[in-house]
Amino acid sequence: MTNPVTILGADGLPMKKSASTFAVPRSGGGGSVGGSLAGWSPRLRSADDRISSGRDRMVARVRDLVDRNGWLSGAVQRQVDEAIGASFRFNWNPDLNALGLDRDWAKEFVAATENAFHNYANDPRRPLDAGGRLSLAGILGLGFRHRMGEGDAICLAHWLPKRSVAYSTAVQVVDPDRLSNPYGKFNGEDLRNGIEINGYGAPIAYHFRSRHPNDPWSLNNQTWQRVKARTKWGRSRVIHFFEVEQAGQTRGRGLLGPAIEKLKVADDYERSEQEAALINAIFAAFIESPFDKTIMDEVSEDEGAISQYQSERSAFADANPVLFGGSKVHRLFAGESFNFNHGNRDNAAFQVFIQNALRHAATALGQSYEEFANDWSGTNYSSARAAMLKSWKFLTTRRGHFANGFATPIWALWLEEHISQGNIDLPSGTPRFWDNPAAWCRGNWIGPGRGWVDPVKEANASQIRMENNLSTLQTEAAEQGQDYREILDQRAREKDEFEERGLVYPGSGQTEVVYVEDQNGDTVNAHVSRLEDIGRRAQLRGK
Repeated sequence: MTNPVTILGADGLPMKKSASTFAVPRSGGGGSVGGSLAGWSPRLRSADDRISSGRDRMVARVRDLVDRNGWLSGAVQRQVDEAIGASFRFNWNPDLNALGLDRDWAKEFVAATENAFHNYANDPRRPLDAGGRLSLAGILGLGFRHRMGEGDAICLAHWLPKRSVAYSTAVQVVDPDRLSNPYGKFNGEDLRNGIEINGYGAPIAYHFRSRHPNDPWSLNNQTWQRVKARTKWGRSRVIHFFEVEQAGQTRGRGLLGPAIEKLKVADDYERSEQEAALINAIFAAFIESPFDKTIMDEVSEDEGAISQYQSERSAFADANPVLFGGSKVHRLFAGESFNFNHGNRDNAAFQVFIQNALRHAATALGQSYEEFANDWSGTNYSSARAAMLKSWKFLTTRRGHFANGFATPIWALWLEEHISQGNIDLPSGTPRFWDNPAAWCRGNWIGPGRGWVDPVKEANASQIRMENNLSTLQTEAAEQGQDYREILDQRAREKDEFEERGLVYPGSGQTEVVYVEDQNGDTVNAHVSRLEDIGRRAQLRGK
């Protein structure tokens, strides 16, 4: 029988067993201390510590890659175009019950107020932009781009009364890099990343640099301006939007950060392959000379032998030009041979590697691989529609958050001034704007449409939803990026013009659209007059 082994401590005495208060798992589980995760020991960090540390370097890398990488640059631009587009309209739907108003009031003032805001936001003089350059869609598109890259969309609300426009409300989009603690002060309990907060984490004031921190002409002339978050009566002075991922967070995190490493490696890999292919193309062929090392050793004692040999080769080539059909045929010097460089490279894994990197980046942006890479070669109707629906859900959620957090506050700034100017008749007892801003600002934003993979099938589905009271014209029109009021107004104008010319207006009840298949099996439509033979309509439907 083997005697037990006694382990001695540093003092030469047997070591005592430590009392364990809990069992430590040896392996398995995400919190284990052994196994394959033994070397992975990240520390718990607060939101601001986790996001803010290394922020400047990450933002610089993202911007550099967006500037140089065509995949990422195109994906970011498409995301902005699909979320904001060239026109971003507000469909105002105030809470009439909470405001003590009725439908007659809404019929008179809702559409007129929407049109007034639309005209001001898209005035060619660009009065909504304090810099006089951007329309509303441009302001929101720039903010959305900053939100994607840096994580924050920030704008300042200005009051500019001395202008030849109807309103004094204006906004200015600010580079998130300018929001910082004055003079490099460290984060504390009440000042973090340029934002003063109270005990609940609500912003009190913002500190902005006078210029970008790396402007070469202002490195020694930096000052900070403190801007209160709101006025005493509640009007926003700073609109700051970011996606909150952890409690206590004061700044946002860009969408591209998690994918930046794989995209950079893929970018370098692709560039290396391009350079290799270019080298192979440049060195397409070569001439082998008999002037090898042996001959070199033999003539090395004569210093002029090598120069004489090369001169004779050059003179021979110049003296013997041969043209054949416009192409030069080179005669070889005695002993020379002509060989092609086939340039065979084993890059079978290149395509798979690039696709994996693009899929990773597409997931980070909430897009499908097909959309991110513009590669629809392996899709059919079902897979394309599934990919579009998945991306559309992600995009509409992101656009909804951005619209509520960035676009609606801009609408609120303008609407407050519009009401204070007396442009809307209000009954006595109606709440003031800042008494119930949620009721006054209720509505939804209309951006670019979802698009259709098969217009006929999806239009029929839209009609069925409305006929069964599962949807409304407002919802269906907004999904395609249109305002239903504008559609009705335009249809009314078109109907009047049709009737003036003695024509039957489509959809007036005198014609019926029947969808049939042509000889090629493609879906087409046929307009059948209701005055035609009933059997003819039945015959077409039967097809």
